[in-house]
Amino acid sequence: MRVKSLKVFVSVVLFGLLLGASSTAHADTVVLTTFTSTLQFNPATGTAVFTPTGASARASATNTLGETQDITSNTFPISQATAVVTFASTSMSVNDTNLTGNATSSVSVGGCTCSASSFGIGIFTGTLVLLGGEGNVDVTFSLFRFGTGQVATDQLGLRAFAEVSYNLLLNGRSILSQDQMLIEVDGPNQTGQFQLGPNAVSRVFSLQFGAVNTIELRISTVAAGVEATEVPEPATVVLLVSGLGFRAGVLKKRLQPFDQ
Repeated sequence: MRVKSLKVFVSVVLFGLLLGASSTAHADTVVLTTFTSTLQFNPATGTAVFTPTGASARASATNTLGETQDITSNTFPISQATAVVTFASTSMSVNDTNLTGNATSSVSVGGCTCSASSFGIGIFTGTLVLLGGEGNVDVTFSLFRFGTGQVATDQLGLRAFAEVSYNLLLNGRSILSQDQMLIEVDGPNQTGQFQLGPNAVSRVFSLQFGAVNTIELRISTVAAGVEATEVPEPATVVLLVSGLGFRAGVLKKRLQPFDQ
């Protein structure tokens, strides 16, 4: 399919550019994570009316050089946030009007014995009411998703991982989700990648005409890497990986709603 080929081509080009840029800057651990989504509702009969109620975007980037940037936006109905530090960046946007979300997290670490990580979290909420009938009606919930994760280390790379996840909730119940779609490599001279989609996943639920249903979609991307300028002492490796693990642990809360 042309759309699939184009998206795969763009993903490969972006990763190639990132590798090229990192090579110029003597960066040796490179991670690129992207995710896009579009939500749709299709009742068998009648009309689905969606009313946006909230949008939040959070972007966070940090490194072991002591730099951290954590930006949260609650602008409605379109919320966007970007965070950038040395070696790491992320951008997150959600549009509650057209039910779309976009996230990119990247890490390019080199020239130091250090680590960096970034993540983006997006949430939009709304209510769904079915009009034009009585009783119950089958409604198809469809989520078009496209995500990629690509990692690479050279002879001094210690660890790299990329992750995407999403969770669609209907009346507080998870109905479509992908948790921790990730690629992780440990050690030097490693590469890896994953691709989620591009395709649509769907489920059918019977809902009552006239009833107010709550909708919430949460999406996230993560990128992280550890690099050394020379073969480090074992204790140094433990400290670096532990620091990165701590950051990854913080992300376990990434799909919990933050300040609205």
